[in-house]
Amino acid sequence: MLCGVAEIHAQAGATYDLGAQMSFVRNPNAAWEYGFTTTSSLDAAVFRLCALADAHGPIAFWHPSGIEPGDAGYYPYVAVNRTRTSRLDPTSSWALRPHEVAMEASNSGQYAVVRFTVPVNGTYRVKARFAGIHLRLSSTDVHVLRGDTHLFDAEIDGYGGDPAFHAITGTAPTARYSGRLALAPGDVLAFAVGYGSNRTHYNDTTALLLRIQRILP
Repeated sequence: MLCGVAEIHAQAGATYDLGAQMSFVRNPNAAWEYGFTTTSSLDAAVFRLCALADAHGPIAFWHPSGIEPGDAGYYPYVAVNRTRTSRLDPTSSWALRPHEVAMEASNSGQYAVVRFTVPVNGTYRVKARFAGIHLRLSSTDVHVLRGDTHLFDAEIDGYGGDPAFHAITGTAPTARYSGRLALAPGDVLAFAVGYGSNRTHYNDTTALLLRIQRILP
């Protein structure tokens, strides 16, 4: 159940902005959940919440349970650039624009997933932009689901992030979804990044810009 500011925003039809509203104090955070799948399936039943927040730097992370790249439970992760300028990650391997979210799957095929639970009945406009942001070029699969129903599936192949860090390149550096959906309270929209057709997550960091707006009651 939503309360406080989140409930007021839902009733007023305000916009939900994933990157701007991302929390590293609580998960779930109002309508948002940051997590992963326990298997290589996108079935809602295998979704789990990330349990470990690493928020000491300008790019903050949610991990399943491990805080270092070599730890079991480091992948899949969900991260965000909390600053007002584009930033390189701590390894200088990928770059994020302000309030852009980064997602990476595990090498066993587990998905990185962000979920939005609909707070109130209405018609919602959903706009999602995925982009490869690894400087060695990302190769991933990206998805938008309503429950277990796929609304959008695409492949990312290349770099489509901030051109100040790398030239835009590749056969599919970005993928966009735009939809107008009639939704009921409790409906779940999921946004997922997998390890792609090459079945490895190396150099696979993928960005997500996501805005959801309630446009009609």
